[in-house]
This record gives sequence, structure tokens and C-alpha cells, in this order.
Amino acid sequence: MPATLDLRILELLSARMCHDLISPVSAVGNGVELITEFDDQMQGEALALIGESARSASQILQFYRAAFGSARSADGGLLGLAETKQRILGCLGGGRVEIVWPDGIDLGERIVSRIGIKLLMNMVMLGTDILPGTGCVSVSFDPGELALHAMIHMEKDGFITADEDRAAITGVLPIEELTPRTIVGYYCHIMASSLGQPLEMIEQPSSLTLGVMLPWA
Repeated sequence: MPATLDLRILELLSARMCHDLISPVSAVGNGVELITEFDDQMQGEALALIGESARSASQILQFYRAAFGSARSADGGLLGLAETKQRILGCLGGGRVEIVWPDGIDLGERIVSRIGIKLLMNMVMLGTDILPGTGCVSVSFDPGELALHAMIHMEKDGFITADEDRAAITGVLPIEELTPRTIVGYYCHIMASSLGQPLEMIEQPSSLTLGVMLPWA
């Protein structure tokens, strides 16, 4: 199926971002209410709640700004793998799914393309989405002459890839049937297709591995 990007996809991506921001933003409001209602009595706890929630909201926004937007750092340059890791772990790390990122990746002076970084971030997010309950998402890289081969390995005892997730990742799920659960997988398919390649899929008992070649900038 040709990769397309229409209003339905944009709506679902926007809804996904807003859904993830609702909790920390609401918590900031709750902290302000505590200060208003109880004055100095709850000020310490309220300020702690506001501070933690504001940090969480900031990390989510930084992640989505790159994953759905420009994939650029504060100075306007393309995100490197180190900053990409920080944004991924800041937004997605510490939750129900463990994220394992390799240490000591030496790319020399090479930088992954903008679309490549966006695809990588969305693939990790996809891994945390489709694992039921807890689990582990492992990231690995193999630098090549023309591109960086990235592998995202999702594992959990008893895990079986849902039919709708598989259909979204391979691009065969009709757009009108996309949901907030499947939109990230379909978006990964769109970006991989824009690079002229399908996502590699390796399904095994209790695991799913996705691979893709991320071109250098």
C-alpha cells in the first residue's frame, strides 16, 4: 500500500501527544489549587508536585517536538544519537517498559538524517506502546558506509504481536481503521517508505524485532 499522510493521521498524532501531556499539565494545576486552598500548610508538597509535573511535561514536549517535528537541537542543528537518547529516556524511560540503549556508539563525524532520527524515536515509542504491561525494549546499532542499521527488539514473556499492530507496521491497515494505539506503527511505516524501504520485522515467541537502515545526513 502506498504511504500516505492525510488529515486522519495528523489528528491521531496530535491526539496522542495531547493525551500524554494531560496528566503532567493537570498535575501542575492540582499543585496550584493546593497552594490556593491550603496556603502555607501544603506549600512544600504542592511546589514539589508542580516542579516534577512541569519537568515531565517539558520532557514530553521535547520528545514530541523532535519525533513529530523538526528533529533538531536547541541550536538548530540535527539531533545526534546522544541527545536523541536523552529525549527518548526522558520521555519514555522509567515507566512500565524498560529501555536498554547501547553504550559507546562511535559514529565518528557522521550524523543520522532528520527523517532517520524521527523514525528511530517513533520506533522506540512503538516498542513501549505494543508491549502489554511490562517488558523490555532494546536498541542496537550497526554503522555502515551509507547508513546506520538500527534494530529495536521488544520482549516480554508470552508476548504475541497483535494483528492490528502488525497491519499498521506493514502499512496494510486502512487509514479509517487507525486508532491511537496503532497510529505510531503506521507513522513508522510512512517514514520508512519515504526512505525507500519497508521496516524489517522478525517475529519470534515472546518477541518482535524491527530493523531499518537510517541514512546519514
